[in-house]
Amino acid sequence: AASDVYKRQLDLSKIESNTMVFNITEQPLTPLLQNILRAQQINVPQEVELLLDLPATDTIITTDPLRLKQVINNLINNAIKFTSKGAVTLGYKQNNDQVSIFVKDTGSGIDEDKINRIFERFYKVDSFTQGAGLGLSICQTIVERFRGEINVSSELGKGTRFTVRVPDFNE
Repeated sequence: AASDVYKRQLDLSKIESNTMVFNITEQPLTPLLQNILRAQQINVPQEVELLLDLPATDTIITTDPLRLKQVINNLINNAIKFTSKGAVTLGYKQNNDQVSIFVKDTGSGIDEDKINRIFERFYKVDSFTQGAGLGLSICQTIVERFRGEINVSSELGKGTRFTVRVPDFNE
């Protein structure tokens, strides 16, 4: 756990100092998300279903697939952590020149007074869950480097939805 905290602090400092290398390529989004979901299956409790919600036509985005995977995996890991039964859904929608990737769950949800602090470093909604409270801060920083944005909406007892909007790097 201590090495995980160190690795995340190192990631964050690399991103902020512009020394983290981004390898931008054209990437079909559907197979990328399918692979992430396949790899995540082992982490899901028996009472939780992992679902995909994809459009009929694949979208090709220009991004760093490794960093995008890092963001999505972190969001799925968080969703799994706070969902004891129901579903975690990964998907995306294409809107003109922007792609909205989402991870939504049927978990415990986040208090309204805590949701504004969710992307702060070392902030944890629940101090009893594992983690250092750096994951969402790293996600936000990576998404901002993509010139995108990350948002969260939640309802206590009903679940949480994270949305990552990523513009095409070709613009």
